[in-house]
Amino acid sequence: MTDASPSPQHPKAFLSHASEDKAVFTEPLARDLARLGVDPWLDRWEIRPGDSLVQKLFDEGLAHADAVVVVVSRHSVSKAWVREELDHGMVSRIEHGTRLIPVRLDDVEVPAPLRHLVWHNAERSPEGIAKAAQEIADTLHGTSRKPSVGAVPTYAHASVQIPGLASADAFLLTLAIQAAIEAGQSQLLDWPAIEQKAQEAGLVGANLHESTTALAEQHYLDVRFFGEQVNRASLTSYGYSAGIQAVMPDVDEGRRRVIALLVNDPPTGDRIMHDLADRANVPLLVVRELLKDLQLRGLLSYSLTMGDHTQLHSVSPTLRRQI
Repeated sequence: MTDASPSPQHPKAFLSHASEDKAVFTEPLARDLARLGVDPWLDRWEIRPGDSLVQKLFDEGLAHADAVVVVVSRHSVSKAWVREELDHGMVSRIEHGTRLIPVRLDDVEVPAPLRHLVWHNAERSPEGIAKAAQEIADTLHGTSRKPSVGAVPTYAHASVQIPGLASADAFLLTLAIQAAIEAGQSQLLDWPAIEQKAQEAGLVGANLHESTTALAEQHYLDVRFFGEQVNRASLTSYGYSAGIQAVMPDVDEGRRRVIALLVNDPPTGDRIMHDLADRANVPLLVVRELLKDLQLRGLLSYSLTMGDHTQLHSVSPTLRRQI
């Protein structure tokens, strides 16, 4: 014969209630609790003819309960036995940590000793009983309704730090710079491809839009929006300068090689940018931004024509000091 006694792992719940609520609520609740792995103590099932009522209720039922479920209804609020069981439950809660779980029916006023506790509002229906049983079982089994915390998104722990930018914004800026390096220019970035990479790293939805907006407002990117969609985006010189070191830690060494070529062996022809990029082994974008900066500082002069043709006109003698 199979032993049907409950496992010691099952929490025990004493059901305190009025007899009027037994058939329509408390006994179905007890059956649902048993199905959910809670050992319910219900007087109808535990007390036999000839048993001592006080001994069964207090010495066996309440004394060994992990929780006292108090069914508060229009019938039970005036019952002396329910009040006695509640008083015993309050003492047990203080002395032994027994849980007190109020389940309220009929919108009645909860007794004063229970008002400081969170109670469950239940309905006298199969659905209402099942919901109450699930709430109680989740509480006694320690099941949390809080969703599990997933892994930290890639963008959040990426080793990208740019002063003045949040991690998500810095990550998005580095994606833009990488895209500009691959394209060889900073204008008209392939923004859908950048967004796809950001989304794969966990930067999605409103967070992605917020980071894009933040970079545009702070002039790291030049963005044209169509509603909330990006219509076109370009990397600004300010954005390039702020983030290139994070993408290319050795960019300063690359700049020095380009400047050394300009000073010692200046390129000729009409594609000087491509020539410098090939000979110095640096990305074309780095050369473009460097020449633009040097011209603004009066250290060289060049012209850019259609078809990406560039010609070098002059190099300042003081450019040597930049090496």
